[in-house]
Amino acid sequence: MAEIAERTRYFERYVTFIDAIVAIAITLLVLPLVELTSDHHGTTSELLRDHAAQFYSFALSFLVIFRLWWSQHRLLRFVVDADKVVVRGLGLWVMTIVFLPFPTALVAAPSQDLGTRALYIGTMAASAACLAVVAWGLVRNPSLSEENAKPHFTAEIVTFLIMVVALLVSVLVPVTSYFPLFLLLLSTPIEKLWNRVAAKWSRGEGEMS
Repeated sequence: MAEIAERTRYFERYVTFIDAIVAIAITLLVLPLVELTSDHHGTTSELLRDHAAQFYSFALSFLVIFRLWWSQHRLLRFVVDADKVVVRGLGLWVMTIVFLPFPTALVAAPSQDLGTRALYIGTMAASAACLAVVAWGLVRNPSLSEENAKPHFTAEIVTFLIMVVALLVSVLVPVTSYFPLFLLLLSTPIEKLWNRVAAKWSRGEGEMS
C-alpha cells in the first residue's frame, strides 16, 4: 500500500507541475494586449477597433488552450499512476501548450500566410494528438486508473479529428481563415453521438453472441 501511495503522490506532483505550466502559458496570452496600452493615446473604443485582430487571436487561443486543458483534466481525473507512455505523452502535450503563444503572436501580425495558419492550427492538432496517445496508454493499461474506472479516449480522438479537419479546411480553403477552429464547439455533441453509437454497437454484438 505504501508503494501505491508513493506512486500516486509522484503522479499527482507531476500533474500539478503540468497544470502550473498550462496556467502560465494561458496567462502569457494576455501580455501582448497589455503592451498595446503603452503606445495608445486614443479612446478605449479606438484601441479595441484598431487591434481587433489581436483581441480575436487572444480569445481564440484562450478557448483552444482551455479546451485542451479540460480534455486533459477529464482524462486524468481517475488516474493514480503513470507509465512511460503516459508520462512522455503528457510531457510532449505540455510542450505544445508552451509553444502555442509563439504562433499566436504570428496570427496577430498584420501579414499572415498559409505557413502561419498551418503552424498555429498544426500545433493545436499536435497537442490533441499527444492527449490521444495518453488516453490510448491508459486504455492499454487499466491498472493506472482507480479501481472500477473505465478509461476511454473518445473525447481525445474527437478533438484530434476536429483539429485535423480544421487544419485541412483552413489551408485548402484560405478564405475560411481561422474560423474552422470553432468546430471545437461541436466536440461535445459529437462525443455523445459517438458514445451512443458505440453503446448500440456493443449491445448488438452482445445479442448476436
